[in-house]
Amino acid sequence: MKYTAKFFSDGFPKWKRMKDNILCRYTYRPLSFPISAFFANIGWTANMVSYFSALVVLVGCACYLVNAPIIGAIMFNVWYILDCVDGNIARSVKKEHYGDFADSMSSYLCVGLMFMCLGFNAYQTGGVLFDAGNPWIMLMGAFAGSSDSLMRLIYQKFLNSTTAQGLEVNRSEDPEQHSGINRIRMKVDDYMSIGGFLPLVLIFAGIFRFVDLVVVIWMFYYGLTFIASVCYFVMKTVKANKMEAQEDYKGVE
Repeated sequence: MKYTAKFFSDGFPKWKRMKDNILCRYTYRPLSFPISAFFANIGWTANMVSYFSALVVLVGCACYLVNAPIIGAIMFNVWYILDCVDGNIARSVKKEHYGDFADSMSSYLCVGLMFMCLGFNAYQTGGVLFDAGNPWIMLMGAFAGSSDSLMRLIYQKFLNSTTAQGLEVNRSEDPEQHSGINRIRMKVDDYMSIGGFLPLVLIFAGIFRFVDLVVVIWMFYYGLTFIASVCYFVMKTVKANKMEAQEDYKGVE
């Protein structure tokens, strides 16, 4: 079978299309359909595309280290398209074992390394807020990347702990299926994350030399999100233990 862009476009579910943010829905996602057809026709699987996208992330990070921010930004935009491609192939051609792992790995590499490299680039060249050679911008980049990574780790550990206790876990990627701070975070993340408007912002940041401003803005975003998420999960565990203690007390009575 020879795959076409129309094959992937027609097979793309409506609910998924509506879940995409506006930028992805009208740019990255349409671009991903002919590229999906290309990879499918040469025999690449969804996991192979995911692993290739991880390599693209590393190349993009390296570009910032050698002071090529525009090329680096292009690489992260390519990653965004490939992130759509692997999902297209998995849905319309064949879903593989460990597909979620392969897809998530490239995303984790992206957020874990990208901001450190952005901070180093801003340290080398300066920007609109910091002069070249200011070490604080490197620290801010490291904090931005580590905050997002730690938030993901803590969230996953919370889910694992919940499952281990035999409780139900809401693993839906639809913000409407969640409540409280997690719902708000997911909706905001649709626009602020690497899967939102950030790749496009990086293009302009490279052209107009405001990489340092990007680092500062996303440091506050990821930092505050991390702190809020930790507080939310701690409160949930405290509340759960209090409820259990009350049940035990009633049982004794």
